[in-house]
Amino acid sequence: MQLANGFPPSPSGHAAEPADRSADHPDADPRQLVLGHTLSIMTADTFEVLVGRTLAAAREVTGAAVAAALDPDGGLRAYGDPELRERLAGTTPTVRGRLRKRPGGATAALATVGLPAAITAAFGDVVLVVADPTPSRLGPEAGSLLALLVAHAQACRDRLHELAMLQRRANSDPLTGLRHHRPLDERLAATAPDQTAVMAIDVDGFKKINDEYGHQAGDQALLTLASALRSVLRGDDELYRIGGDEFAVVVDVNGPAEAAAIAQRLVDAARGVGQTISVGAALHTSGETGHETLCRADGALYEAKRAGRDTARLAA
Repeated sequence: MQLANGFPPSPSGHAAEPADRSADHPDADPRQLVLGHTLSIMTADTFEVLVGRTLAAAREVTGAAVAAALDPDGGLRAYGDPELRERLAGTTPTVRGRLRKRPGGATAALATVGLPAAITAAFGDVVLVVADPTPSRLGPEAGSLLALLVAHAQACRDRLHELAMLQRRANSDPLTGLRHHRPLDERLAATAPDQTAVMAIDVDGFKKINDEYGHQAGDQALLTLASALRSVLRGDDELYRIGGDEFAVVVDVNGPAEAAAIAQRLVDAARGVGQTISVGAALHTSGETGHETLCRADGALYEAKRAGRDTARLAA
């Protein structure tokens, strides 16, 4: 059962009151309450967890009844209080636009849905909304406390962003941005018999480019080639750089004919940017590891080299 204000009753049957910060912590400095949540906020390991913890902290330190988050397009994140998400979903696009347009203070935009007291704060690309059915519940101090919480959360968000960037760098080739050995190993471990094709690619005559035109020209040739190869792969296909002029591709296919067709597309893409490559492809079979499939693809690659380069071969 819900009462008129929309909030669930307490176990005694009376309307549940929003958390009263002064009652729970009568002698606490409000800013100390914020600091009490800092460890929880700063140890969040994903942005979603971070927002959820920040919203929970915001409710306690401001004494508000509910808190949720608005996406930039007005959608609602799947965290925060369901009650507030439901009420926000019931507002007009104009109301949600007001909340997103000028985050960072008190707003009366939610009065029409029974939440006359509301404050907002921008956090990354979302807007945090803290609200209460009691008009005088959220004063200037509540806005300052929310801003302080968001400052701590922003520091954690910056740390998560830096960690993600470091992880990308650790798993990616610095020249082309393609992933390399470790991500390839993980993908090879997930190959499925008769459904995954592995391809080994070698740039024909790459040493000559470096010798005649210099390493800068060689780097540019690799960048151009990597872009061309990616352009003919599908969204779930993976292209890796595993050596100076060596690449690998792992794709899901319906059989050897599709694997051969994709390998030929790669050869054609390289020709289109003035390069030639040799490609060896192998369909993963039952009883072999992904690395063994890659070794068979590498063998097919050398068959392509012996056949005159600028071609593709499918391993038996």
